[in-house]
Amino acid sequence: MDIKRILKNILLYGIGIIIILLIMWHIGIKEIIVVFLSMNIYLFLVALFMYLLTIFIIAMRWRSILLINNCSAKFINLLLLILMGQFINNITPSMKGGSEPFRAYYLSKLENIPNHISFSSVVIERLLDTLVFLILTFFVIIYFVINGIIYVKELIFVWVVIGGLTILGLYVIMHKTLAFKIALKIAKIVTKYSSKTINEDKIKESIRLFQNNIRFFKNNKSKIIIPFILSFGWWILDIIRIYILFLAIKCNISLLAVSSTYLVSLLIGIIPTLPGSLGTSDAVMIGMYSLFNVSYSKAAAGTILDRIISYGLATIMGALAYEIIKKKLKNKK
Repeated sequence: MDIKRILKNILLYGIGIIIILLIMWHIGIKEIIVVFLSMNIYLFLVALFMYLLTIFIIAMRWRSILLINNCSAKFINLLLLILMGQFINNITPSMKGGSEPFRAYYLSKLENIPNHISFSSVVIERLLDTLVFLILTFFVIIYFVINGIIYVKELIFVWVVIGGLTILGLYVIMHKTLAFKIALKIAKIVTKYSSKTINEDKIKESIRLFQNNIRFFKNNKSKIIIPFILSFGWWILDIIRIYILFLAIKCNISLLAVSSTYLVSLLIGIIPTLPGSLGTSDAVMIGMYSLFNVSYSKAAAGTILDRIISYGLATIMGALAYEIIKKKLKNKK
């Protein structure tokens, strides 16, 4: 067990928690507790149910993408892998992303699905999520420009960067030789810390199959409609979930305010900081809610409630899912 890595994670989590505690202390812990005590527990449970529903929809989307390739997977395994993915996202320095290679790898192991299909399926997922995200944030940016809300220039800059990086990433993975060169360099780095040897022909063939499969999706755009609709569905449900959490603490807030804050926090959360952007993203969300005339105590309470579900519960469930997956693979050998 890597002691240095454990200590580093403890330090990073500690910094995130300290940031949250400092925010609470600055706002007033008593005021936040009063808001918590006024919470409607039934609405909180509705929000919890909606979180579970989004997981179900994401699994449906993944299944529909695999079916385009005439590959089927057990739905329970897809659910476990998605939960595991959220766990990985929450322990890495970003709110979204980082889990796709792990999900693809374990999907191949669990369901005996070829690597090029499993990896291309998560790439398509990421592209759909990025497209929906950019569409939604585009309307938020328009709203900010019209209403003269501060930091709109910074928001536009981050939006352009994300769009540009997505296009660049797609160009790299579809390039005939560039993708192979990058994969070979990564493989050489991995071999330094393992006993495995490099098979360049095998790497080249895997990349060829992967790129052909991405082209297959490109040539079957009509079949992507359902996954695209499901992508929009889970994003919208996630926003509504947060809106319900604010209703639970009797906060008069518009759905537009929640949507804007949610999307801006994700834009900030994409920038690598602390695990799951713990602390940094929370500060941004509380500051954003205040722009929409939400009191700091309610903004903090709503943000913490969201974190309890999207970070706390997701991390616990994801860690359990990861253990179940490892046990399944062990029994499969």
